[in-house]
Amino acid sequence: MLENSHKIIEKAIIRSQHCQRNWDLSKEIPEEDLELLITAATECPSKQNVAFYKAHFITNRSIIEAIHENTVGFTVKLKPYKAETNSQTLANLLIVFEEYNYDQDRSSRVWRNEEVNLVHTKQASEQTYDILKRDKNMAVGVAAGYLNLTASMMGYATGCCACFNGDAIKEILGISGDPLLLMGIGFKDPNLNRRVHHLRHEFVFPTKEKEPIKVNIIR
Repeated sequence: MLENSHKIIEKAIIRSQHCQRNWDLSKEIPEEDLELLITAATECPSKQNVAFYKAHFITNRSIIEAIHENTVGFTVKLKPYKAETNSQTLANLLIVFEEYNYDQDRSSRVWRNEEVNLVHTKQASEQTYDILKRDKNMAVGVAAGYLNLTASMMGYATGCCACFNGDAIKEILGISGDPLLLMGIGFKDPNLNRRVHHLRHEFVFPTKEKEPIKVNIIR
């Protein structure tokens, strides 16, 4: 039984590595699944449990399509330069991670860490902000990882996107913080290879073999 569980989890991990570029939009993600995905994105670890980001879970097709139009960034040709949109953002569900000012709701009753306190007391140096930027990027990475694997274990396909027009997306969503990462989650189109562009089927995203990660086990 345990061996089977390991295999199921292993398959979900490997499946979550692949970016899904097209979707079956005839289906909707059930509310209970949506709630579990929200839990994955919000209850994962961050440095001292600081809220470094907001997460926007979007199912509104008009908004999703408007955001997708601002994801031109997948380079197709250098001379003359040509790029494609990242159609993983056209998923049934689109998550936008927004940078959040963790200081604005800070309770003085909870000591987070020295860097957050220095910002709160207006004593932060450039080094302080560098450390907080590292912690923010780490927090978003952990959240995206939790969300990605959780979705995969639930049977959904996923795709992340970091190529986008941040200012345009801020205007579309009416937000003040910078978008940090986009992630599509949904039902893959059963009739298409996962690398086929959702809108332009003549374009197939190239595949790139996973580079091996060296592991050293110290016992």
